[in-house]
Amino acid sequence: MQPTSTSNTNVNICVIGSDNVKDAISGKLMTHAVTLFPGGHSFNEDTAIQRLAGDKLCPLDGKPIERHAPNYMVRQIAATAELRPLESSREVYIERLINLLRELQIQENPTLKKMVELGDKIHALSPLSIPSLYGAIAHLHFPDRDGDVAEQVRSLDQIYRIESNLSVEEKVSCIFQRLFNLADSYSPLEGTPKNSKDFTLSNYSSYLLNISRLWLWGHLPEGKEYLNQAKIKALPLKIKGELLAQWIKEHDKNIICLYLDIPLRILEEPSLDLQLEITILPPEIGQLSQLERLFICHRQLTALSAEIGQLSQLEQLNLSWNQLASLPAEIGQLSQLKQLDLSRNHLAFLPAEIGQLSQLPSLDLSDNRLTVLPAEIGQLTKLEKLDLRRNQLTALPAEIGRLSQLEHLDLSWNQLASLPAEIGQLSQLTRLWLSDNQLTALPAEIGQLSRLLWLVLVNNQLTTLPSEFGQLGELRQLYLSQNRLTSLPITIGKLYCLQKLYLDNNQLATIPATIGQLSELYKLYLHNNRLTSLPKALGQLHQLRVLYAGDNKLTTVPKSILQLANLFCFVDV
Repeated sequence: MQPTSTSNTNVNICVIGSDNVKDAISGKLMTHAVTLFPGGHSFNEDTAIQRLAGDKLCPLDGKPIERHAPNYMVRQIAATAELRPLESSREVYIERLINLLRELQIQENPTLKKMVELGDKIHALSPLSIPSLYGAIAHLHFPDRDGDVAEQVRSLDQIYRIESNLSVEEKVSCIFQRLFNLADSYSPLEGTPKNSKDFTLSNYSSYLLNISRLWLWGHLPEGKEYLNQAKIKALPLKIKGELLAQWIKEHDKNIICLYLDIPLRILEEPSLDLQLEITILPPEIGQLSQLERLFICHRQLTALSAEIGQLSQLEQLNLSWNQLASLPAEIGQLSQLKQLDLSRNHLAFLPAEIGQLSQLPSLDLSDNRLTVLPAEIGQLTKLEKLDLRRNQLTALPAEIGRLSQLEHLDLSWNQLASLPAEIGQLSQLTRLWLSDNQLTALPAEIGQLSRLLWLVLVNNQLTTLPSEFGQLGELRQLYLSQNRLTSLPITIGKLYCLQKLYLDNNQLATIPATIGQLSELYKLYLHNNRLTSLPKALGQLHQLRVLYAGDNKLTTVPKSILQLANLFCFVDV
């Protein structure tokens, strides 16, 4: 029976099939497939790959395969084919597949061995060009940055410290030489290839994976000592890398903490560390079953493997200062996580599975590229601290109001034009940062934040404040500088606990007399407004120490202000 037609003319799939392949062989191949690709993998039955494979098309020649039953798939290629079916050249997928087919188990099966031979012929007829290879390497590291080739190139150049003015050929040569140098440092007796004919995607993937294995191994307790044994040193890189899984099985119970940060001295002098180019974690990371704390900061990680979800005992995960553009769905399996720091990465979105971290109290997502938050963020009901500063958020989901235990929320340096009314449901909130957004108004529900101590609204576009502001009876510090306020509600006088009030750089023409009721106030900033006078009621602020009122249109100053005993800094010009 002929296969049904499909719109995907490039059959971008990685499926090995034969009517006489036994489950035992398939299982071994599946295991090897997972380790061959560094981006992170799991198995998914419900993808376009499954549907294409169901059409019984051979991934190498596109011809029908009778009685073909696909039995495994590699997640990275599956996702690529489903979401970006025409983006990568067919040669890229062929090369990855050929690399997989070279596993020894395949040679035992005549049908699969024949497929290898066919693949060799195809690959020989259509070798991957240097520009295509450069793009494939970039895409391997940054599969979620589609359409932004320039960004991929910049990031790749940063990882390998390549000068941007080099030609593509020179960049590829530089990348491979650095990779080969790293390989030499881990396996000095092997004799790493140096010729341009060895510049292939399969070589790149293989070297990168095994270097990452040995890099991780060297950071594990007793790992460096084991690798320094003469009999181990003499092994080829690939064989040595494949020993890691068995070694971890024998030692993982002793590994509770793993700190893979770069020391400060290395950051100040990068030439001291050849290993800065480590961009992936090998899948064996998931075997560290007793790991409770994992810190990998100031590295160049571009992706997390799905196996990260196997760290069932993990309580602290710090991946700050890397180049992560996405997170695997398996991140949601870290059910014991108490602290997750993903700051200073390149995350543009979060997987819905983030909501499964139901025990998480602290989440740092600052300095990323988030434009939206998934509704599932509201499922983090144990969250106490959420840092989202310096992202590109334009709105918040209503589900944010479900974070009933949240105490600190930092949303500064985003692009928020409004806040949902549900913000008022954050009954435990004590500190709220909203500076450097595009807020033009605040919802009345903000007055429900009865425990709020700090409120920072600097550099927005506010023209008025809701009268409900006066309900923030516990507020200690209020920052409203650099807005467009023309007036203040009289209810501001109900902020009886207020100690610092910043109203500078607005368009205020008057100050309500009720400000004199702020008996705890000791700092007041009113400079650069349109004030022509100050209320006499300011003379009732007996705790006032600092008053800035310069750059206004004041003609006189009430004597009651000048008589304040604690006032030692008064500027009115």
